[in-house]
Amino acid sequence: MKTDFPSGDRTYYVSDERLRAFRQLTPEQKLRWVEEIATFLRMAKISREQQQEVLK
Repeated sequence: MKTDFPSGDRTYYVSDERLRAFRQLTPEQKLRWVEEIATFLRMAKISREQQQEVLK
């Protein structure tokens, strides 16, 4: 799937409240959070690839 804009042009907004909450996490909790995000992204990529195969 081709996007209409380069991925480097994406921007994200994180509130000060969310940043404070993240800073209060322990290193173990931060690592778990990063691992969960990585798992989600891998699953999303696999799902997208499977959908593209069905459309072919």
